[in-house]
Amino acid sequence: MRVRTRIQVFSTLLLIMMMIFLNTTIYFVFQKEILKNEVNETAGKLMQAVGNLDSATTETNKNTLLRAFVPAEGMIRAIDTNNSVIFTSTKDSSYAEIDHSFSDSQTEEVIKQAGSSFAVASLPVIWNDGSVVKLEMAENIDSSLRILEVLRLILIIGTILVILPTFMAGRLLSSFILTPIQSLIKTMEDIQVKGNFQKLDLQERSKDELYQLGNTFNRMISILESQYDKQKQFVYDASHELKTPLTVIESYASMLKRWGKNKPDALEEGIEAILSEAVRMKEMTNEMLELAKADDQLVLHLEELDLCKLSSQTAKNMEMATGRTIIVEDEGRSVMVNGDSQKIKQLLLILLDNAFKYGANLVKLDINSSREAIILKVEDDGIGISDEQQPLIFDRFYRADMSRNRDTGGVGLGLSIAKQIMNAHNGTIEVKSELGKGTVFICVFPVGQKAVDR
Repeated sequence: MRVRTRIQVFSTLLLIMMMIFLNTTIYFVFQKEILKNEVNETAGKLMQAVGNLDSATTETNKNTLLRAFVPAEGMIRAIDTNNSVIFTSTKDSSYAEIDHSFSDSQTEEVIKQAGSSFAVASLPVIWNDGSVVKLEMAENIDSSLRILEVLRLILIIGTILVILPTFMAGRLLSSFILTPIQSLIKTMEDIQVKGNFQKLDLQERSKDELYQLGNTFNRMISILESQYDKQKQFVYDASHELKTPLTVIESYASMLKRWGKNKPDALEEGIEAILSEAVRMKEMTNEMLELAKADDQLVLHLEELDLCKLSSQTAKNMEMATGRTIIVEDEGRSVMVNGDSQKIKQLLLILLDNAFKYGANLVKLDINSSREAIILKVEDDGIGISDEQQPLIFDRFYRADMSRNRDTGGVGLGLSIAKQIMNAHNGTIEVKSELGKGTVFICVFPVGQKAVDR
């Protein structure tokens, strides 16, 4: 069963049950009140008749007096202890056939006889001969009960008049609720068929749950589209970058196959070239895998660490490996930051290695802290970066050296990884540089905001 039909059926059935319960309650309460009033009225007339019996001295006078109180649609009769009717007065002889029995207590009730309803009231009284008799008055109340028939008809018609608009309102409500969902389904089907990312056109009339559903869908589509574009760009860049070393390897392999056995110089040159390109491909593959992990959000192992101490240790290790000079300013101070020590160390190695690849002989590490942020600066005296290239250096596979020398320029993924590391720590990284005067990378870690453990 469709959701639209479920909403209509459920809302309609719920209303029908509520109307039946309400109308039944109204009907029986109204019926009870009418019967109560009729019985009370009959009992009142009987009490009035009994009150006037004291003025009668003979049986004839009592009979005459009682006839004066006979209801237009009823009767008065006296029943002795032997359950015999000793007096009856009525304008309709059929009323005398109403069942009777003696009782010495006062009673008030509604009975049915021959398809008619009667309000019956009885009261024990002293008759002329001194005996106790039951004086009973019965009054036909069919005319009053016809009001209940009218009420029943009104309630039925009212129920129908309420249910029909409610059924239509259920259709409108289901359409209002399901239209955005149907739009969502159609959009998803279009995406499945066409393969193009599409978003819902949201009407910002209200910020209800349906709007939130559509907004969440649009955000999800934005994320999927972004990830798809990254994947597509990654495949394109990787294919482009791997094409050259594979071509070199293929060319030298072909050369070795033809002349390698007979020309030692060509053999040595070919092996050296193939080894160099293989090492480069290995390096590129490792960095691409690292960057792919970053795209899938880095997994950080957060801890409170001393950024000055970590920078000093990393600088000493890098000096020993490269023979270059690295100065850590304000060494000995403690600047605590919440982060992943391995990832921050990788960040430092990337920035230091980048500086040395682009002509730096001296690199300075400067660490400062304030109430708002912790700032790590990596400054070198290398060849610098032009203003046009600075916005591009964090893009994948981009190398800032104009010649794109593979021996010094790397594969162009290091700074992309550095940016991903800073993003994972809720920080930022930017560059300031001038050609021929060196470069400064500025890494900012926010204070009071812990890195995101992803």
